[in-house]
Amino acid sequence: MIDPNTLLDPLGWPRWLARDAERRRVVAPEVLARLDHAVRDFPAEAFAIGLLPDPLPIEHAEKLPRSDHRETTEGARVRHRVVAMPGEVRGWNLGRGVVISMGQTTVRPVYTPVARGESAGLRPGGVIVRAVISDWEPYPPPVEVEIDATRTVPLDVYLRRVLTDMAQRRH
Repeated sequence: MIDPNTLLDPLGWPRWLARDAERRRVVAPEVLARLDHAVRDFPAEAFAIGLLPDPLPIEHAEKLPRSDHRETTEGARVRHRVVAMPGEVRGWNLGRGVVISMGQTTVRPVYTPVARGESAGLRPGGVIVRAVISDWEPYPPPVEVEIDATRTVPLDVYLRRVLTDMAQRRH
């Protein structure tokens, strides 16, 4: 299942993309073309309902003073504070691992280790991480979006649902 907070899980993206790569091999080319078209159309449709893109976050780790270092129960040493700032890539984080950029492509975060060894970083809200989002890169649109452990929907259907839900909230 793809967690809506997937940006916090750097290991979730590779697992999910590997499963999606398997699905892409078995679907017809016209299905892939339909998905590409849905992603290309999304920015214009989002703007039409007044949904503006946000800068996708880029993070960096700042060293904590020695007095603020601590150890987690998993053995990681928290030596850094993770600070998020708006990045240059703008887009829509639609949840379930679907992020669409203004450039009409699906993108995923690129993760960089916080530091060497057992060092970890502390995000606001108390989340301990070993990697930060350093960039965003394009990847092929997913064939399906996992709603829960047993249900998936095609990406184009998911995008229509997102737009419909957001349009209804605006009115």
